[in-house]
Amino acid sequence: MIKAAIFDFDGTLANTLPDLCTSLNLMRAHFGYQPITDKDVLRAVNNATVRFIRMCLPDDFDDARMDEAVEAYFAAYAKYYLDKTAPYEGVAELLARLRADGIGLAVMSNKDNEHVGEMTEALFPGAFDAIWGTVEGVPVKPDPARASMIAEEFSVKPEEVAFVGDSDVDMITAKNAGMLPIGVSWGYRSAEILKKAGAAYVADDTEELYKIIKSLI
Repeated sequence: MIKAAIFDFDGTLANTLPDLCTSLNLMRAHFGYQPITDKDVLRAVNNATVRFIRMCLPDDFDDARMDEAVEAYFAAYAKYYLDKTAPYEGVAELLARLRADGIGLAVMSNKDNEHVGEMTEALFPGAFDAIWGTVEGVPVKPDPARASMIAEEFSVKPEEVAFVGDSDVDMITAKNAGMLPIGVSWGYRSAEILKKAGAAYVADDTEELYKIIKSLI
């Protein structure tokens, strides 16, 4: 019986790719590098912010300048993080229906905690009971630590939690935490990748996702 649902953010709740690309390319321009493509950025998505930035820099980049790269990225992202980012169709309605059904709702992302909070509240005001990004001292996905903490906060068992995401990292996190892995195919990874990573279900749209969770309540 499902009593709570944890949602990934990027690629699951909202399409953040355009603003990620803009910010990364402004950071790259700071160092004199040419722009990279959406495909390059997608390769790095799902990692914690510093690793995400490093994967979008050349292999021979001087890691002694990573603090400078992170600062340049955040300076750009502060301007553009809600420029073109938008919720996926039907997500707001899905969340409202789940809340009406008594499901506890949380966001868990490898994005930095400050931006996760600001973006979630801007796009889905009041929709979630808990919102978590990367914080010092708590391992990032696919480590299950944060997911387990959310289950404890909601006073539910891990097996009573649906973990919803668009990536293999999310599915592995769910399995590591003993939660039900549910993939969504509208994000940054294919249904095939999600299934190979252990997704128990893969939804192609929010209506299908609602029906899956509703059937498990």
